[in-house]
Amino acid sequence: MQIPSQAELERFFGEDQAEEVQFLETVATWPSLRILEYLYANEPVTTGDLARGINMDMRDVKDRLEALEKQGVVSNHNGDWNTQSDKIQMTVRRGDDHIEISHVIGASSNPTDKSTKGIVSRLSRFLNPFQ
Repeated sequence: MQIPSQAELERFFGEDQAEEVQFLETVATWPSLRILEYLYANEPVTTGDLARGINMDMRDVKDRLEALEKQGVVSNHNGDWNTQSDKIQMTVRRGDDHIEISHVIGASSNPTDKSTKGIVSRLSRFLNPFQ
């Protein structure tokens, strides 16, 4: 699934909201969420390992990773992909005659024990799924 261009989004949402809509469209879709879920549990990983791990076409994964990197959500270091934060918060609310969209990316805490990182993340989401 292709992410709409900035010009297309500006036509529908206006220049000031187009970037926020593009962020929302990039990050909050199921392919991106699958990628982030896998990265949180297994980072750092290569594009190929990630594609195999989530059973998606490698080209689609690469395109999505590049879009997520452009948004500041993931980064690539020598072929290995990592997340850039532990928390991404998106807000969509009703304005006077339009929707208002915003987002915040929380800083990564860089846990030292990689073996427990996936378990802790899953347990945290289980205990507080709206976190």
